[in-house]
Amino acid sequence: MKILMRLLLALLMVTGAYADNKEIIMFGVKKSDQITPQSIEEAFTSAGYKVEGNRDMNGPFTKQFGKTIFSIYNLMTVYYPKASQALLSQYEEAGVFTPFSIVIYQKRGEDTIYAGVLSASAQAKILGLPSDNKILQDLEKRTVQTLLKAMPGAKRVTFNYTPKPLTKEPLTRFELESDEEEIEDFKEEVEMVIEDGLKPIGFVMANFLDYNFFLQEAGIDTYLFYDNYSLCKLKVIYTISQTHPEAGVFAPCTMSIYQKKGSNRMKIVYPNVYNWIATLALDDPTSLQVLEKAQADIEALLQKTDE
Repeated sequence: MKILMRLLLALLMVTGAYADNKEIIMFGVKKSDQITPQSIEEAFTSAGYKVEGNRDMNGPFTKQFGKTIFSIYNLMTVYYPKASQALLSQYEEAGVFTPFSIVIYQKRGEDTIYAGVLSASAQAKILGLPSDNKILQDLEKRTVQTLLKAMPGAKRVTFNYTPKPLTKEPLTRFELESDEEEIEDFKEEVEMVIEDGLKPIGFVMANFLDYNFFLQEAGIDTYLFYDNYSLCKLKVIYTISQTHPEAGVFAPCTMSIYQKKGSNRMKIVYPNVYNWIATLALDDPTSLQVLEKAQADIEALLQKTDE
């Protein structure tokens, strides 16, 4: 009997009848004038989050690609200061989720508005932390409570697919040797190379955050600097969102550039496209091509900082 049950469970998962994606927390509710991207932003601000951006992507979609399947498609970037500070005081790479992304969308011709975020376990996987990390779990609970308050009556969405295993490391890391005495000039040169190189490869800097300023205000004096760049390539999010609107939980992604005091190594780290491929279970050639091109372009750009 046990063997039969296992076989049945495996069959259900293969056929999709038992599929779901627990790495993305998505809620949906009937759209009303009281539930908008702006009202959701206000709910997060009231809950103590810092909202770094809430960008309507439909304009850029229509301008660059001539059409959109959405009546609403917003990418909102937020962070909760106490959680970010607690994470970063323990894990230096945790800045890649300061800010993190919330996708808000409604398809044309439909009356449901959705909002979603990466789960705590998905963020933990990317950071290489235990899936039950208390800081991330508490943050997820707070974020879910805020989403439900912003979307009265919303229900959790069930997906018809399960994530694939990661085939590569979830974070792309790059290091440069630096002299602490000349760090300001060196940092400026490195960041200028990156900023100047984004547009030619189709990326935009959606936001910049000097997070070390806020760390020092909180009494955390570990870093010479900790800069966060929110980066987005319009072709990527447009392409993937056609079949997976929930992909907005990854966009824009945050690239952290930082150096600890007493160290001679400048570090650059960001969540790469292999997280998209695994979590969204992507296998179509068009999606894979656009993602792998974006990854290759960013890696090539970072190599230029060491020339």
